[in-house]
Amino acid sequence: MYLGYWQLHRLEWKTELLSTIKDGQIEDYIEYPFEIKNNDFSYKKSYISGKLDHSKELHFFNINSYGQSGYNIIVPLLTKEKTVYIDLGWTNFTNINSKKFMFRSLDGELDFKGILIYSKERRAFSPEPDTIKNSWYLMNIEEMDQYTNLNSEKYIFRVLEQEYYSDLLNEFTAINIPNNHLQYAITWFALALSIAGMYIIYIYKNILKK
Repeated sequence: MYLGYWQLHRLEWKTELLSTIKDGQIEDYIEYPFEIKNNDFSYKKSYISGKLDHSKELHFFNINSYGQSGYNIIVPLLTKEKTVYIDLGWTNFTNINSKKFMFRSLDGELDFKGILIYSKERRAFSPEPDTIKNSWYLMNIEEMDQYTNLNSEKYIFRVLEQEYYSDLLNEFTAINIPNNHLQYAITWFALALSIAGMYIIYIYKNILKK
């Protein structure tokens, strides 16, 4: 029964998350929220300008909306205010280290439009990054800063619109975020009732009937 109630709790959380994402997509673009330490701006559309720091490129494992595995490439963006990690887009495992990527030759001031992703919390089962292979799994700003020796902002900026390169996949969609917790809850409750029924039948046949 506990697992069923837990799934209902997850259903409420996921429904609220999807609603937040939907609301953020219909609102106007805002300037990047510097110095904000809470997640009030999560999944809102934003714009930002700055210079890419190619020397501290990070690769985060991700599955794109087509079901393909690969990496999202994240680099620090040096703005007039502070440093912001910017998610430039997705590529497959084969091309991740390609020197031909257009973005790796970009220099000077650049303008981007995208969506804000708040720093993720590390949980008990979150995989640790392999810094030797530059393979990351959790977008936790504190861990990223510790590795890059930076003091960056709390929101990662995922690029959705830009005019500088075409060899990375820029996307964000809530469509591929599953929300099956109601079905899971029903399954667990049904399983619990079935087990309870089996115990009642067993007790009746083997104890009470004697």
